[in-house]
Amino acid sequence: MLIMKRTLTVLMVLALTFGFASQANASRYKLDNQKVDVMFAQAEEVQFDLLGENSDPAMASAMAFAPPRGKQKDPVVALLLDFFFGGLGVHRFYLGTKTMTGIGYILTCGGIFGIVPLVDFIMLIVNFDDISDYVDNPAFFMW
Repeated sequence: MLIMKRTLTVLMVLALTFGFASQANASRYKLDNQKVDVMFAQAEEVQFDLLGENSDPAMASAMAFAPPRGKQKDPVVALLLDFFFGGLGVHRFYLGTKTMTGIGYILTCGGIFGIVPLVDFIMLIVNFDDISDYVDNPAFFMW
């Protein structure tokens, strides 16, 4: 009985998904590259003065060369911590998460029996060049 309910639910979800997908007619949408080029040619550049009209030029030049927000974290260290101590959430502490996230990893037997640290590991590998999205990320599922 339970198997039948699950099967019917899966079939209904698939039918709805394909039903909505068939309604999306992509052939109605056309891109005119010439109009896009004209729009870009007519666009004007806008600059904002974040410090105000009476700003100090030294302060403006300092802000122009300010380092990016957030702490710089080494992706190799994050990967190694995730590989060896991922079930304890040590890599998340290194990346700057809240304490409750690490406790959540421990209480769920290594992040839902090791699935979450595995996905974290894969996401860190895929985004190796820029892991800034994962630095100071308070969510349990950082992806």
